[in-house]
Amino acid sequence: MEVENLLKVVVDACDDKHGYDIVAYDLTQAGVLYDYSVICHAPTNRQVEAIAQEVREQVLENGGEIHSTEGLREAKWILMDLGDVVVNIMTRDDREYYELDALFEKYPIKGV
Repeated sequence: MEVENLLKVVVDACDDKHGYDIVAYDLTQAGVLYDYSVICHAPTNRQVEAIAQEVREQVLENGGEIHSTEGLREAKWILMDLGDVVVNIMTRDDREYYELDALFEKYPIKGV
């Protein structure tokens, strides 16, 4: 699956399950192992888990691969490695606490 299509599938899946403040940071010029980092949050652990499940289903349905998933048990911060796209789905409190957006803010935001 082309990375642009994968990114769209991920962002749409997050949106379909009502993820908040979905942002895709473009890291293509950053020299890291992946091209995009997607971050979104939800108000509850149950919704974080539902978003991750939707991302998983949509990626697999569209021919993508999931290399690994971390954090499903607690569902406070789920990290999904899809190869060229890394997805961070968090509770709002964890997003504010860990400030991932501040880490990536120097990179452009990819419109999808």
